[in-house]
Amino acid sequence: MLVIKIHAILACFFLPMAALYFVSGGLYASGIKGEVDKQVYQLDLERPFAPDLAQLSEVARAALQQRGLVPPGGDPAITVKKGSYEYKWGDLRRLVEMKPTANPLQVELTYRERSPMAQIMRVHKAEAGLPVKILSISMAVALLIILASGVFLAVGLPKLRRTALLALGAGLLVLLPIYL
Repeated sequence: MLVIKIHAILACFFLPMAALYFVSGGLYASGIKGEVDKQVYQLDLERPFAPDLAQLSEVARAALQQRGLVPPGGDPAITVKKGSYEYKWGDLRRLVEMKPTANPLQVELTYRERSPMAQIMRVHKAEAGLPVKILSISMAVALLIILASGVFLAVGLPKLRRTALLALGAGLLVLLPIYL
């Protein structure tokens, strides 16, 4: 009875998120990915570019305010990309990136605003922050438990055992040629 209870609780809890993943995966495979409005600006700096989070955050905030753009949530960070520093500040809907240019007194600011569909795709790819990543990994583990417990329950019932084992074998045979 415990196996049935765990199976049911996990299935009920993760069904909404699994539905989101399955539908968004199908849409993505069909080429429907959502839209991203991308705007690129060249900004002048008062002093040469440096990986100074406070300075770059102020430059970003001022540039967004001057252009009437909504700032993203989240915390800004500086990352190293291809041997150069890059400023990133974003949330699920908006992203601000700044990188140096050939001119040390200038940076390139890229502002992206995602459509609702593009936001769903970010969730699907677990690119929506740590809580979504944790939930995604938890769902993957839960789905394995749900599937394994379903097989366990089916094989444990004499009337379903043969059908369950045939279906399990057929599923394995269908999967093998993909990787061979």
